[in-house]
Formats: sequence, C-alpha cells, structure tokens
Amino acid sequence: MGFDQEHIVMLPFLALGHLIPFLALANQIHHRTGFTITIATTPLNAQYLRSAAQPNSNIHLAELPFPSQDYGLPPNTENTENLPLNLIIKLGTTTQHLEMPTRRLLSQITEQQGKPPLGLCNTPNLYI
Repeated sequence: MGFDQEHIVMLPFLALGHLIPFLALANQIHHRTGFTITIATTPLNAQYLRSAAQPNSNIHLAELPFPSQDYGLPPNTENTENLPLNLIIKLGTTTQHLEMPTRRLLSQITEQQGKPPLGLCNTPNLYI
C-alpha cells in the first residue's frame, strides 16, 4: 500500500444480501480509481466473500471478531441467514460490539499509511 494512495474501508451490514453488492461495489471502485479497498466483516462473512471474490482480486478482507454466542445469538451467527425476525433485530443491535475492532483496524491502517482511510458503512448502530 502506497502512502499517496487512498484507502477505503467498507463495513457492510451482516446480511448476505449486502455482502455481494458491497464486494461488487468494492471491485468497481478499485477498477475506476485504483484505491486500496478493505471490506471489514466477521470471519464467516469474510470466508463467504472469499469464495465469491474474483481470482486475484485486489479487495482485502479484514476479519472483525464477533463471538455471537456472547451476545445471546446462536453460535456462528454472523449474518441474517436463517434467523427469525427477533434474532435479526438482535443481530442488528449487537453490531455495536464491532466498534472497537473497527477502530483498531482503522488505527492500524492509519499507522501503516500515515493517514486515515476513507469509509463506507451501512451497519446500523456502528458509529466510528
């Protein structure tokens, strides 16, 4: 990553219907601008995105820890797939627990590049 290159960090909502569009948007932004793009999400969602990414993709994936069972969700619940409505709402409200890992990621990028990254977030309750 060059110091003069812009870096965008994207934080999609934890729903499969948001992940693939964010990956497509990340690819478009990278191809048009050459910016470094990082999508920050939970480990299982990152695994899903890796399987959907184009070979040799220039999109980076950063894994944010999200122990769902610690927040009253079933183990390995990192997106809305197969969740009843009441747990989807709970998942949405627990995204606030991603704030500190996201802040650490942004600090690391800032330290590496000498300037903060740009951001695109559609995760409710996450204010950075």
